[in-house]
Amino acid sequence: MIQPTPEQLSLLRPLERFWYRVVDLCLRRLKGPLILWNRLNMVHFAKLMNGRRWVVHGRAHLEALTDQDRLIVVANHRTFFDFYVIGTVLYSQTRLSKHILFPVRSNFFYDRWIGGFLNFWMAGFFMFPPILRDKERRSFNSFSLARMTEELERPGQLLGVHPEGTRGKEDDPYTLLPAQPGVGRILLGAPEVRVLPVFILGLSNSMGTEFKRTWLSGEEYPIHVHFGAPIDFDDLRAQGDRMSVAMTAAQRAMSGVEILARQHRAFFEE
Repeated sequence: MIQPTPEQLSLLRPLERFWYRVVDLCLRRLKGPLILWNRLNMVHFAKLMNGRRWVVHGRAHLEALTDQDRLIVVANHRTFFDFYVIGTVLYSQTRLSKHILFPVRSNFFYDRWIGGFLNFWMAGFFMFPPILRDKERRSFNSFSLARMTEELERPGQLLGVHPEGTRGKEDDPYTLLPAQPGVGRILLGAPEVRVLPVFILGLSNSMGTEFKRTWLSGEEYPIHVHFGAPIDFDDLRAQGDRMSVAMTAAQRAMSGVEILARQHRAFFEE
């Protein structure tokens, strides 16, 4: 797997560099044990936290997928736990590979000690690679995009991405932020990779709140997870890797999520 150049690595602060090296080494040398850890810990903890409230829609779109499919799982982003639930559903209720990465902003999970340990405990270090928010350090993200693209060359590799780039904080949960071009650049550089769109609704941003809702009033707070049909991008790859094409690819990926959001709203607000 490619590694950041010395110039890119120098953009990481000392603790970020430490956690990058630890996570990268573990993913390259210990992926099997980490997958087992997620099966034993992540899946069971997520189900304990809010599994009783999951309402999964679109299972028919998942049934034809196998452990050889390469997918970017694209979802809306409202809470800290969106992909924690989505990833657990994919782990426990599909035939998809268990090789899945969730790129995250370096804030907290890479620039704090507790964040690095939580990356292991909650996700077996699968929250990788880090994405830097600071404008003066964003050139590191060129490596992160290249690393994600290279990871997707492996049959069965999955990647979980929020194209919005940040959490939506509007009162209306159906209002989605514009897609950022990063996911489009990965799609153009990763042949045979499709997008699996997901719309998720019903989570809070507090682990304590999630436990209370699940075990004290679960039926009042369902968590809806909608899966759509996989989306192809071969026609866009034929147009080259220009930024305008990457933006079109990102918008197509996001439109799959928007369609699911509109379907949910139309059905549950009738």
